[in-house]
Amino acid sequence: MRRPAYPLVCTLAGLVYGWLPWFLHGPIPEKLTAVRLNGPLAVWTYYASRLLIGFMVGCGVWPAAWWLRGPLYGLLLMLPPGMLALATPGCGFT
Repeated sequence: MRRPAYPLVCTLAGLVYGWLPWFLHGPIPEKLTAVRLNGPLAVWTYYASRLLIGFMVGCGVWPAAWWLRGPLYGLLLMLPPGMLALATPGCGFT
């Protein structure tokens, strides 16, 4: 039997471990809502950040062109902080 590819194993492990805090406890949206944040959106930002860690490690060899890899990874990694800005009152489209 063939061993699975390293990027696939890293990506799947990142996805599994990214959801682990949700199974144990995870952040509570009501606590974030109490400090005037959009609690549910802030919690999903937390999960998206954790899931992207494993994805970034797994896809570290894709795409092969280095000049395309940097902007693509930068865009993906800045998505969760952008979502958190939307959860903050007075920022974004609120």
